[in-house]
Amino acid sequence: MGSPCDDGSSRGAARDIRVSAALVAASLIGLLLALFVSVVSSKSGDIPERPVYSVSITEFEDLPTYWNNKLAYSPVLGLTVHVKVPGGGKSDVCIGGHTVAAVVSYGGAFLAEGPVPRLSVKPLQEDAVAVAAWGWDAWVPKFLRSRFIEERERGEAAVDVAVPMRGGEVLVCKAKIGGDS
Repeated sequence: MGSPCDDGSSRGAARDIRVSAALVAASLIGLLLALFVSVVSSKSGDIPERPVYSVSITEFEDLPTYWNNKLAYSPVLGLTVHVKVPGGGKSDVCIGGHTVAAVVSYGGAFLAEGPVPRLSVKPLQEDAVAVAAWGWDAWVPKFLRSRFIEERERGEAAVDVAVPMRGGEVLVCKAKIGGDS
């Protein structure tokens, strides 16, 4: 039995509050689970994959003498621009062509540029194009030359390569000296 003032109604109200709280908690858990499943399913296949671009340096001439002795030099770089198009795309991915040039820089200082031949890659395929870039009396500040020498000794030296694309976009990759980007 209860206390003389207890008619049992307070226990019923407390039980109703607990049941309501449990239902709200279960609803929130179900809602969060549905949201998680929705996000995971949309990332797994509904959104098409984007093309993968990379740039590698195949040759880098006139570098050692410049970085240690000259104030300006004329570098020659051999580059390979690689494009891989996943199956999610519905059209070809094209780079290069008439008046398109790859621009090579280090720390914002211009080093070289060269024409990029036209390359079109169909979905589920990949291809690459060779680019010869050269500079004319390129000047790089001493602090950048020092930084480059230190990075090269650690095997971490890389240049920036920018290639204009259709629609006004610009592909910018870091190309490691002696390695892939």
